[in-house]
Amino acid sequence: MKKQLISLCAVLPLCAGAAEPLSLADAAERFAERSASLPQGSVRAQSIDRQIPLGNCASGWMWSFPYEARTTVQVACTASPTPSRRLIAVRYLSTDSRSETPTSAGVSNKNVVVVTRDLPVGSILGANDLEVVPVSSKDRAFASTLSEPGALLGLALTRSVREGERLGRADARPVQIIKRNAPVTAWTSFPGGRVMAKLVALQNGKADEWIDLENPQSGRRLRGLVQADGTVRINAVAPSGNPQTLASRVD
Repeated sequence: MKKQLISLCAVLPLCAGAAEPLSLADAAERFAERSASLPQGSVRAQSIDRQIPLGNCASGWMWSFPYEARTTVQVACTASPTPSRRLIAVRYLSTDSRSETPTSAGVSNKNVVVVTRDLPVGSILGANDLEVVPVSSKDRAFASTLSEPGALLGLALTRSVREGERLGRADARPVQIIKRNAPVTAWTSFPGGRVMAKLVALQNGKADEWIDLENPQSGRRLRGLVQADGTVRINAVAPSGNPQTLASRVD
C-alpha cells in the first residue's frame, strides 16, 4: 500500500490568509477526516497536548498515514536546516453502537486494542494503558488482535511494546502472585486504618482472584481477594455476597 503524502495547503485552510492557526492536534484531525471523507468532529487526536501549535514550515507541511491501519498521522517538514517529523495517534469516533466505523467509500473499520504508552516486558496492564482504535476490516493482522481491553486488564506483558502497538492474547499472560502453602499478608480495613495478619495460602492466586487461606494458629479458613501488591483483602465482598473480616473469621 502506497503512503498518502499530501501538502497541508491541499487539505486544510492553513495557508496565508487563514483567520487563526490550528494546533497540531486539530490539524491532524482535519487531515484524517478529509482523507476518509468524514465530517468535522469525527476524528480525535490521542495522547497529545492540544495547546501545541502546528508552527510554520517554509517548504509546506506534508501529511501522510505511515501505517496501513490509518490510526497514526504523520506530519513532516523537509525545509532545511531543521527538517522535522511528528507522529500523532488518532481515534475515529463511532456514530452508532456498532464495532465498525465508516472510513472511505467501501471500507469499514474494526476495533483493536492498542497501548497508550511505551511499556517494558512484565508490566501489569491497567485501564489507562489501553485504548480501542479502529483499523481497516481488510487488515490481515486483525485476526490476531483483541477488540476489548477487558481481556487484558491485570495481565503482564510478555514483550516490550511501543505506544500505539496492537495487542493480542499472546502478548500478555496472568501473573501468579500468591503461591500455594506460602505465607501471605491478609488485611481487613475499617474507618481509620487496617488490621493485618499472617495467613497461609491454600492455593495459587493471581491478582483479582479469590483464594482460600488458613490461620496457622487456629486452623480456621476463609477466602480473600488477591491484590496487585501481593496482599489479600479479607473484608471484600466474597462470591457468596457476604463480607468477611479478620476479626470474625481468623481468631
